[in-house]
Formats: sequence, C-alpha cells, structure tokens
Amino acid sequence: MSSTDTIINILPPIDTTPLRQTENFKGYTVTTEEVTERPVLNRENTGLRNFLGEAAGNQNVGYDGEVDTLRLLGKIYNKIMTFSIITRYAFYILPVAAMLAIPLALFATVYKHANIQGIHLYGLFVWLEIVWSSLWVAKLVAKQLPRLFRLCCGVISAGTRKHSLMIKALEVPLSIVFWVIICWATVPVIGKFSKTHVNVSNSAVDWMNQLQKAFLASIPASCVFLVEKILIEFITVNYHRTQFSAKIHESKRRMHLFELLYEASAILYPPYCPKFANDDYTINTSILSTVGKGIQEVADIPGSAPVRIFDNLGRLGTGVTSIFRNIVSEVTGNQATDSKSPHAVVSWALERKAASEALAHRVFTALVAEGNDALYQKDIERVLGAENERIVEEIFHALDKDGNGDVSLEEMAMMVTELGEGRRAMTRSLHDVDRAIKALDRILMVCVLVGAGMIYATFFSQNFFKNMSLYTTSLMSFTFAFAGTVQEFTGSCIFLFVKHPYDVGDQVDINSVDLIVEHISLLYTVFRRVDSARTVQIPNIVNNGNWIENITRSRAMSEQFSLAISAATVIAN
Repeated sequence: MSSTDTIINILPPIDTTPLRQTENFKGYTVTTEEVTERPVLNRENTGLRNFLGEAAGNQNVGYDGEVDTLRLLGKIYNKIMTFSIITRYAFYILPVAAMLAIPLALFATVYKHANIQGIHLYGLFVWLEIVWSSLWVAKLVAKQLPRLFRLCCGVISAGTRKHSLMIKALEVPLSIVFWVIICWATVPVIGKFSKTHVNVSNSAVDWMNQLQKAFLASIPASCVFLVEKILIEFITVNYHRTQFSAKIHESKRRMHLFELLYEASAILYPPYCPKFANDDYTINTSILSTVGKGIQEVADIPGSAPVRIFDNLGRLGTGVTSIFRNIVSEVTGNQATDSKSPHAVVSWALERKAASEALAHRVFTALVAEGNDALYQKDIERVLGAENERIVEEIFHALDKDGNGDVSLEEMAMMVTELGEGRRAMTRSLHDVDRAIKALDRILMVCVLVGAGMIYATFFSQNFFKNMSLYTTSLMSFTFAFAGTVQEFTGSCIFLFVKHPYDVGDQVDINSVDLIVEHISLLYTVFRRVDSARTVQIPNIVNNGNWIENITRSRAMSEQFSLAISAATVIAN
C-alpha cells in the first residue's frame, strides 16, 4: 500500500472533549462501579522480566528449587494469611492468647488465692488478655475507618473520597490511640475479682495507681504522635497535589496523544514488518537482546545474527507471557495487562533514549506522505479521521515546537525524548521530596519524644510544675546555642515545601549562573553548571534569599537586544 493512499477512520472515534471543558461536568457523581483502575504497565509487567517471573513461580531463577521451595507448612501458612483478614488476625492473636491462658487457668484453679497487695492475679491476666485482644480490635477499627469515611462522606460529595487515602496512611497512629484508650478504660477489670476498690481515676493499691497514670499519660502522648503524623501526611498530600498534579496530568495527556500516533503506525505497518524491523527491535529491547550484543562484542562476530537470535527469544518470551496472562485472566476474572498494547510499548520505549528515538523514527516514517520530508497536520488527520479534528490539532501543536506548520523528524524525536526525560525527572523529584519529608518526619519525631517525656513527667512528678521555670530557662539557653541550626531548618522547610521554586531536572538561573537541578534534599540542593558541567551544592537557606529564574517552568520567553545604529545609516544599508 502506498503512503499516498487515502486512509480514513483507521482508529475508532476518540472522545474529542478537550481538557479545558471539563468544568462543565462539575457536580457529576461517579459511582464506584464506574471507576476502573488503569492497569499498571511498567517495566515489571512487560518483556522478558515478567515472563521469567511467571515461569519461575514460587522459585527464584537460577536456583535448583532445594532452598526456596515451599513445604506443606509454608503452603498452609500462605493459605491462612491470604484467605481473609479474620483468619490472618486469628493467626496473630491465638498463639499469644493461648500462652496467656495457661497462667490464667492456673490462677483460676490451683493458685486462686495468689494476690499482690490484695489484687488477685487472676484478674490481672484477664486484663492482659483484654489488652492483647484490644490491640488487634483497635487495628481492625482503624483499618475500616477509610471505608466508613468513603461510605459517609461519599454520599455528600464524591470529591471527599480521596481523603480516605490519608486516613489509610494513618492506620498505625490511630490504632495506637484507640488501643491506649481501651487499655486505660479496662484497668478496673483487674479489681473486679478482688475486694479492693478500683476505678478509672484512682485505686487503693499503689501499683494500680501507677499503672493507671501510665495509661492516662499515654493518651495525650499518643495524640501528639497522631498529630505529628497528620501534619506529615498533610504536607505530603498537599505538596504532591500542588506541585506535581498538573505535571502528571500533562505528561499522561501527551503520552496518550503519542500512543494514538503509534497505534496508527502499527495499523499501517504491523510490528516487525521488513520496513520497521530494526526500529521495532530497538523499541522492544529485552534482557536477551543485551546479552546478544554482549556476545557479539566479545566474540567479534560480524553481522547481526546473534542479536537477532536473542531478540527473537525475547519476543517468544513476551508472547508466551501474554498467553499465560490471558488464561489466568479468564480463570480469575481480573483484567489482564497486554504487553503489546500501545501504552505498554510507548512506556517501555520512553525509559531509554535509543528506544525513544527509534519510536519517533517509526511513527514519523509511517505517517509522513511519500516524497515529503516533513509531517503535516493533514497527514495526521488522514489516519485519525476528520471527526477527530480537535485531537489532531492538539497532537500537531504538541509536535510543532517552532510553529512553522510542519514537523520534522528532529522535532518529533525531540518531543519523544523530552517526554521520557520529563517522566524520569518527575520520578526523581518525587523520590527526593519523599526523602526530604522522611527527614522532616524523623526530626519531628524527636520533638514528639521530648513532648511525650514532658507529659509523663507531668503525671508522675508532683514537683514538675514547680520547677517549670527552671526547665524553661535551661531550654531557652539550649535553644540559643542552636539558634542558627533551628533557623536553617525552618527556613529550608519553608523554602522546600512552601515556596518550592524548582524541581529535579529544571534549568534555573541563580545569580546570573545557569544551573540544572540534580538532587533536592531537606537542607541543600545539588546543581550541575551548564557552562562547565561541574557539580555545585548550595544550602537551601542560601537560595531562600536569592533571585531564582526557572527557565523550565517559563512559557514563551523573549530576549532584548541593544543595537547601536548611526543616524546617518540609510535603509538600503
């Protein structure tokens, strides 16, 4: 088929609603049945790596099965742990509960008169059973809170359901708070089997009073811990939403548009056809392809036979993986991920520069009209259909960087390469910011420990408030000694989490020096100079007072040129 033939409606109709018109759909309620998660199609789910993982089953590739093969007890354990949450929690609760039941039975029968200051030990072990069981009850309640939140708040507004993820991240702190409250409220159970009066506020026995004070002090201490975790989660969620939500949305949109072009090229010229065999092998490079290139370089074998042999083995592995995945999806009813889908192919190619360039060359050569050296909007409209005019315009404007009305191979390769580099830079930036948030979490945990110590001292020491002025004076003098460190820490936190003038991969201008952001930490940032490629580390507190021009975030930029022209110059000159 000639490339000049008219091709219409190759692809199914595309939703032409532009992104900017989504405001018209505010108030539309989406039920949980309508929402389907997008399949995860990353490196682990494509290519030979997934094939080897499925073929190995429960064994590691390279082992003979003697070390890591599951025995009967291991299979029973996995079955219990994965059957339901009830069986999993019962597996955790019953062994310790059975161990506590042994002294409980002894103090209820043989040693029923054993006591400590009038408190029967039978009541103590009954309370310990309650404490152990209440730990898992509190954890189960905390685990169900996100579902309860979605059920209650989702009726009022569908947009509030996303906050349930924050509650899910606070499962452990919430469990601790619930558990401590239950432990304090159940302390009177110890005295139910004795004549000694015990309630939640005081007791006639000294060690019971100390136990009640310990759990009563643990309630505000655990609440302080919960507040600290809420603050960290709020910073994390708010930061990711404000800084990366638009970038992630734009990256997904651009990637979806290019997937349409690749799908059109794959329909025109099927994968591994003679015309694009080299490009397809480069795009779908697997582990075996790398092995084949290594053998060819070491053995100095001419031609491409070794590479092609291993490439074909990689294709075979991918095909076998797809077959088994489809069988499993039919049996289990789950959605299968296709490693040959346009999304999987484009995602895999964007991870490597050579594959990105090969992908751009394949799409450009397949869509460009015969005899032309540039791609025009009508070429894209010919394969996508006239009814997708808005999508065609959006794709062409994304490709035509200089706005001259045509797209060259270099422009398309630049667009694909920038898309892959942007995704990798975004991943590195998210990783660096998460590490900075973890560092902030560790520092705040030290403050929580200090606060918890003061809370316990308040409950157990009668002279603590009397000496509060002395403690305050000592703390203030200690603060003055580390005033510079505290100022740098607070300034860096404000600079990174509030101002945040750059991300990893951004090109910035600081004090008339062009720099590229390489790594972001809580207290410093690592840059690479554009002019000399040297690495520069600058404290965030220093950048907090600098003028920072972010070239990457800037849109269309203009430059001013000063020209000295004599008044005697004529137009002809």
